Amino acid sequence: MNASYGTLRVLHTEPALPDAPRKPRGRFAQLREFIGTQLFPSQDTVYLLTQPVTTIGRGSRNTIVLRDPTVSREHARLSLQGSTWMIENLSAHNVVRVNDQDVAPGTAALVQTLDILTLGGTELQLVAPAPHLLQRLAADTTPLAAPAPTGSTESAGSAADASPPSLSGQMAALNINVLGPGITLQFALPQHLGRPVRWIIAGIALLFFALCAILTIELNTLIGVQVITNGGIINVLAALTIPLLPAFGIGLLVNFMDRFEREPWFLRLGAFLWGAIIAIPPAFFIERMVDHMLAQSQASASNAPMTILIVSMFRGLNAGITEETVKGAGLLLLLFVLRDEFDNITDGIIYGALIGAGFAMVENFGYFATSSRQSLAYLIVGRILLGWLDHSTFTACFGAGLGYARQIRSRWQKVTIPLAAYILSVLLHSFFDFIDFEANAAAHSALNSSLVSFLALMAIIIDYIPPLIAQLALAYILIRSLAHETAIIREYLAEEVVNGIVTPDEYALLQHSFRRTRLEREVLYSRGLRAWLTIKALYQTEIGLAFRKWHVSMGDKPKAGERQPEDAYRERIKQLRLEFWRPYLSAASQLSSP
Repeated sequence: MNASYGTLRVLHTEPALPDAPRKPRGRFAQLREFIGTQLFPSQDTVYLLTQPVTTIGRGSRNTIVLRDPTVSREHARLSLQGSTWMIENLSAHNVVRVNDQDVAPGTAALVQTLDILTLGGTELQLVAPAPHLLQRLAADTTPLAAPAPTGSTESAGSAADASPPSLSGQMAALNINVLGPGITLQFALPQHLGRPVRWIIAGIALLFFALCAILTIELNTLIGVQVITNGGIINVLAALTIPLLPAFGIGLLVNFMDRFEREPWFLRLGAFLWGAIIAIPPAFFIERMVDHMLAQSQASASNAPMTILIVSMFRGLNAGITEETVKGAGLLLLLFVLRDEFDNITDGIIYGALIGAGFAMVENFGYFATSSRQSLAYLIVGRILLGWLDHSTFTACFGAGLGYARQIRSRWQKVTIPLAAYILSVLLHSFFDFIDFEANAAAHSALNSSLVSFLALMAIIIDYIPPLIAQLALAYILIRSLAHETAIIREYLAEEVVNGIVTPDEYALLQHSFRRTRLEREVLYSRGLRAWLTIKALYQTEIGLAFRKWHVSMGDKPKAGERQPEDAYRERIKQLRLEFWRPYLSAASQLSSP
């Protein structure tokens, strides 16, 4: 079975008939439809052209069915004649246009790739390989329902006229590291820096990380020794196991959210370790110092309710400002040092959630180690069941603001939006801790008053409502951001299909994350780990090329030097595709040899 000849992507379509009968739907069905249309685009967004002749219309017998009341039942016929596309108007009165030129009923017109076709109220764009690539595709006899590599190893321009190296030579030259750093890290530092300078920078970073790791381990070791001495080994076992559950859950959640332009595993790990190791020592020492000053001020003043209220407020601000600043510093580092891997709102939420998960895991270790004997049930309910996402939510708010600034042009919004997001994260965190401190202080100061203790407990439960509201807002923002990512893939990979870098099948597949994941899983089961890693790397490299082109269109400056990331992406796409088809190419070359 040959690969697809091209695709038709929908640019615009008229809404459905207002008087069309619709079945009554419940709230859950409406919510499911909204999430499906916003988070996972409709399958009708891109149509694969798998046959040389494609009929288009409103009738169910057509190859492509358009849900447009202004489209005839049998509206048009799109055909590939050799390497030339033609469209024929089959309707008697309705509109067919190629760009701005009308196609009269019963006549046909020439269609070039990337032309806009108007059928009634629907606009479609033909996204297909260039004619010389279509000729090769038509001659392909690969017995696989997937794109053959031979038609995709030619780049734009003069590549069609060049004489490519032999197949055996190309395969022998392959040395693909599918778990390597990818393209963006190759351009993270200026290319004119020599290898010694790069090693010095990497050494300084590793030294800083090692210092923070030693301090974090030392702090937690002191807590562990104290707990073993005073509380027993059970407290340590609880501290070492229970805090891992929310961290693991957040890892699974992040893996689900990161559906299209996926972040490299080592950057995910780095974000988690920033929260778990690097952010802990400065937050610990600053908070302890400020809390000590507040305790001395409270000791010198009266224990009036107003004094306790003020102290609780400043303790909450201390926790909110300190922790969100040190966690947010990791996001800023990612944004400025690895700018090409910090693409949009989705990345900001993902990195923020991972930094918060790492910080919460180590913080929970301290709470469970010191208080599990007296308050194990309270800790499990408050910090695991209800508050497992709190730290991630606070930091993800700032991450979303930075991600929004990354994808807009307005200079004043690039400053004000992240600043507002940072203030929001600090206020959410500070308010949460303030209510917690005040409720605990009130409960302990009125042990004989059941009413005050009950009110304090209710305040602690209500304290989880603002983070929940923030989580719902972030979920909505994430849904819109993921829909925007599919639009980027559709828009900026269309030209790569024309030039043969991306095949039509891949172009359609990349926009449907679940379908792509299912295909990758099938590759894992049928061909093993190496092929699975290769196909995943191929798809991610193609998506990375789309995002790089988008950022350039949004104002990112070219990299210093002649070689640009776009060139590196295209070269790696060819290599990965050749690597994936290596077994079949080897068999084909053996059969064709005398």
